[in-house]
Amino acid sequence: MVTKPPARPRKRSTAKTAETKRPYLSRDLRRQTLLEVAAGIVETQGWAALNMSALAERGGTSRQLIYQHFPSMEKLLADTAWHIFMEVAKGTTDSVAANPGNLTEAIKSAEAFSLDLPTGRGDALWQLIAGTAGSTPELEEIRQGIRKLISGIWTPVVRKELGMNEADARAYAWMSILAFWGMRQLVRDGELSRARGVKLFNGFMERVVKS
Repeated sequence: MVTKPPARPRKRSTAKTAETKRPYLSRDLRRQTLLEVAAGIVETQGWAALNMSALAERGGTSRQLIYQHFPSMEKLLADTAWHIFMEVAKGTTDSVAANPGNLTEAIKSAEAFSLDLPTGRGDALWQLIAGTAGSTPELEEIRQGIRKLISGIWTPVVRKELGMNEADARAYAWMSILAFWGMRQLVRDGELSRARGVKLFNGFMERVVKS
């Protein structure tokens, strides 16, 4: 009597395996996703908490993949800083463009956008602007780059409305930006209500414009 060989176990369907695989992300989309994760770390834990290991863990990926997008800690810090800042830069540019020749209205539009930022993102930006994010040369370079960019947005309208030379208009623009962020901190810390802070700051700027 010939016995039949035991039947081979059926292969399990690969459909379920395929369903559990991570969706493919293009390199650019993956990088943007990682930058959002990095921004989230900074906004909840501060700049000192951001490193390759923290990003890999929070992003659910490997350090090797992180290094493919950010080959050094300096690159990760710089790209995260600009990723956080560019939202404000765009909002500011749009505010100035929507109110050509009217510095007061442009300021009101820009301040509304900035005050509506999530608290963590606003704090991260303030730390960059004020130079308290860290003492590394990379963050110092980023701080100066942010100052140059945001001052450059406001300088033409300040120069036109106040009749200043470019150097003075740039200085006025930056001092006004710091005054706004000072007001934002008072509101954030509960020392002023938002309405009171906006009223005081707008009154301050109206005096500057009319002087």
